[in-house]
Amino acid sequence: MVQMTPRERVLTAINLKEPDRVPLDFGGVVSGIVMGLPYGYEALCRALGVTDPIEPQINTRLSCVQNIDERILKRMDIDIRHINIGGKPLQELPNGLYRDAWGLILKPSGVYKSIPDELAPLRNAKTVEDIENYSFWPDPSDPVFIEGKRKKAKELRERTDYAIFAHPGYAGRIFHMYAGLRGFDKWLLDMRINPEFYDAFATKITDVAIDVCKSFYNEVGDYIDVAVYYDDMGMQTGGFVSVEDYRRFIKPYTARYVREIKKITKAKLFYHTCGSVYSYVNDFIEMGIDILNPIQPLAKNMAPELLKKEFGSRICFHGGIDVQRLLPFGSVNEVKESVRKTMKILSPGGGWIFAPAHNIQPDTPPENIITMYTVARDFHLN
Repeated sequence: MVQMTPRERVLTAINLKEPDRVPLDFGGVVSGIVMGLPYGYEALCRALGVTDPIEPQINTRLSCVQNIDERILKRMDIDIRHINIGGKPLQELPNGLYRDAWGLILKPSGVYKSIPDELAPLRNAKTVEDIENYSFWPDPSDPVFIEGKRKKAKELRERTDYAIFAHPGYAGRIFHMYAGLRGFDKWLLDMRINPEFYDAFATKITDVAIDVCKSFYNEVGDYIDVAVYYDDMGMQTGGFVSVEDYRRFIKPYTARYVREIKKITKAKLFYHTCGSVYSYVNDFIEMGIDILNPIQPLAKNMAPELLKKEFGSRICFHGGIDVQRLLPFGSVNEVKESVRKTMKILSPGGGWIFAPAHNIQPDTPPENIITMYTVARDFHLN
């Protein structure tokens, strides 16, 4: 097979055809690496001989590195580069808390920042007026979202042959935002006991998300290959809600978001949702989702064999390499064996982008990361 460029390789896989090799991703918000001890990003840099990495830009909640040093990406033959929407710095509050630009209250929790239900800013809202009067709804015309982004996206497109993934930040989620602003418990309760309020709130978040995305994608949409959306819908053992409730209370808003994004850009739509979401995948496909991430293999009904058999001819997968047990606790040989096994399952016929099943955690030895990508890069079916 003729050798493809990274962009050709990624787009071939997304279009459910087999590329010259499986495309590799490492970076962004949901397929990168976290800062922290005992290993983390700094240990990986040292292991690869990068003694002077560029200053890391750290995600405000997940502590992942959003600008992995280009020398590392080239060393591992990564086919994708990521561009993130602009944003404002966190506001420091008393008692070690923070407030972000959407008004969410963040609390440091280990290497992460959690969003406690009891501190949700609209937890006690009761009326549509309370929703509309919320003072932290972002202004879609705020230049902070787009400053310098068109130039960066254009340069990536014209000066490199990498596939480009665009991340719209909090404007790339609806029900994560509902839970953050209202409380996870109230998100689930509102569906049943306050459906009119639920619809008004979910509609407002969807409206704001779409408007901010219009601002962002009107700048970068001509240059990108993939637009990212993230909204976790699963636990380790199953989805957050029944399929019936998903279709009634969640799918209509998500489907509208997908339709509107696809009007702005020709980019493919990437959906990140952790956990066991097997029961929703047909709905994802019906809505127009092109790529499903992260394929968490230890979650119920998320084994690569099952997903490939059931859905592999209709949607591209992204991820699939276990970050819960294999990468942090497995030996180098176990990593080699597991990666090869997964590649034999997911790579035939295309429809897969290789990546960890979420961000690599700080307890993962760098040799396991390097082994994972070395095996993946060198893998051939025949």
